[in-house]
Amino acid sequence: MKKYSIGFILIEIAVMLVISCIPTFLVLLYTDPDKNLTIPAFIIFLFLAFILHTSLANRILFPIAKKTMEKQSAKEGFVRSDTFYNMQSNSCASVLAIDEVHGKIAYVSVHNPFKFQTADVNDLTDVRSGYIKGPFDGTRYVYYQFVYKNKRMRIPTFTAKNMHLLSATIVKDAISKAECFSDSVQELQKKSMKTER
Repeated sequence: MKKYSIGFILIEIAVMLVISCIPTFLVLLYTDPDKNLTIPAFIIFLFLAFILHTSLANRILFPIAKKTMEKQSAKEGFVRSDTFYNMQSNSCASVLAIDEVHGKIAYVSVHNPFKFQTADVNDLTDVRSGYIKGPFDGTRYVYYQFVYKNKRMRIPTFTAKNMHLLSATIVKDAISKAECFSDSVQELQKKSMKTER
C-alpha cells in the first residue's frame, strides 16, 4: 500500500514545468527584449509552482482520486464502508476506505490517483493514532498509522506549519478522526478473530 508511480511523479514534474512556462511566456511577450527577464522569471515561476505543488495537486488530482475510490470500491464489492478523507493543505490528499463486511482496507492518493490499493485488515499491525508532541502542550502533526508488509504507513489528519495547542478545536477534530480510524480497524480485526475461532 501507499505505492507511488515514478511515471506519475514525472508527469507531475512536467505539469509544474508547463505551469511555470505559461507566465514566463507572458513575461517574454510584455517586457522589453533588452532587459532579458525570461530566465529569471522562469526560475521564479518554477520555484512558486513547486511551493504550490501540494495545494495544486490536491485541488486538481483529489477529485480523480475520489472517483477512483468510488468506482473501484464498487467493483471490488465494498458493501458497508467507512471512508476517511485526508485533505490537509500542507500534505498530499488521500482517501482511505474500510469495508466492514469483507474486512478490507483501500487507499488512493493524489500521488497516484488512478491506483486503487487494497489490503486485508488482518494483514495490518500496529494500528494506532497519535501525534508528534511539540512545546507548550502543542502539536503540528496528528496521524493514524499501521504497518503493512513491514512498511509503516502514516496518514496525517492534521498538519500545520505553526504549533497548535492540543485543546484547539482543529487538533481535537483531527485526533478524534485518527482515533475513529484506528478503532474501526481494530474492531474489524477482533470480529475476524472471533469468526475464525
